[in-house]
Amino acid sequence: MTLYILDTNVIADLFRPDTTMQQRIKEARAGGNIFCIAQPVYYETLRGLLRKKAERKLSIFKRQLIPLFEWTPVIDADWELAAQYWAEAISKGKQLSDMDLLIAAIASRLDATIVSADEDFDALPVRRENWRGLTTNDSD
Repeated sequence: MTLYILDTNVIADLFRPDTTMQQRIKEARAGGNIFCIAQPVYYETLRGLLRKKAERKLSIFKRQLIPLFEWTPVIDADWELAAQYWAEAISKGKQLSDMDLLIAAIASRLDATIVSADEDFDALPVRRENWRGLTTNDSD
């Protein structure tokens, strides 16, 4: 069993009809894997939908998508680890978003894999899989 944390770009993909992402999640869930939505991903998604005044998508997000996933809040230790990741990244010349750092910290705490198309996560000591553009027969 794998615990997956979905990044904001994956949530955005779920608004598109008949996407590969929806099929991948369905297949992985059938295999006993667990999917989480981390509090920073909720925030990023919510702010984007509010900015665009996307009322229909906001309703779908709150009523249909959120209930499909385990809620994963940020805890104090996540802030501390995110700060450590930030300091290490900056010392290597990398500037990462605070939300990505928090998502990575949560993934580290839970020993989870992040599903994201964002390569910034590759600069951090976390596992990332990119499911965009993969057919359901492709391997990771």
